[in-house]
Amino acid sequence: MKRPWRILVAVASLAALAGGAAAEPERSPGRRFGPPGPPPIDRILARHAEELGLSEEVQAKVRTLAADAEAESKPLRAALDAQREAMHALLIQDAPDPDAVLHQADLVGAAETALHKQRLRTLLAVRALLTPEQRRELVRIFEEKRRHMEERGFRRGPPPDAPDAPDAP
Repeated sequence: MKRPWRILVAVASLAALAGGAAAEPERSPGRRFGPPGPPPIDRILARHAEELGLSEEVQAKVRTLAADAEAESKPLRAALDAQREAMHALLIQDAPDPDAVLHQADLVGAAETALHKQRLRTLLAVRALLTPEQRRELVRIFEEKRRHMEERGFRRGPPPDAPDAPDAP
C-alpha cells in the first residue's frame, strides 16, 4: 500500500519540477543569480586566486576548461529542458498514463545524470591543476561558505524537524 503513495509523491514532485522549469526564464551568464546548481568553478577560483596562490598559467587553463565545459553543457541542458517539457506535457493531461510518466521520469533522470557527470568531469580536470595545498584551501573555502549559508537559513536536505520518511515496502 505504501508504493502507490510513493509514486504519487514522485509524480507530484516531478510535476512541480517540470512546471517550474517550464516557467523559469532563461538567465544570462552576467546576472548575479544564474541557473540552479553550483557556481562555475572558474569564477570561484578567480575570486579566490590570490588566497589560493594560483598562477596566471593555472588560471588561464581553468578558464579554457570552463569555456569548453560551457560549450559541452549547452546541448546537455537543452536535452534536459526537452525531457522536462515532455514530462510537463504528460502531467498536465487529465489522466496521464502512469507507465508513460514513469518512463519519462527515467529520461529526465538520465538527462540530469549526463549533465551532472559533465560537471564532475570538469571539476576533476580543474582539481588536477591544483596542488594538494590549494585543494585543501579550496575545501576550506567551500566549507566556510556552506556554514555561512546554513547560518543564513539555507540548508541542504530536509529541515531538522521534518518527519521521518515512510518505511520501505
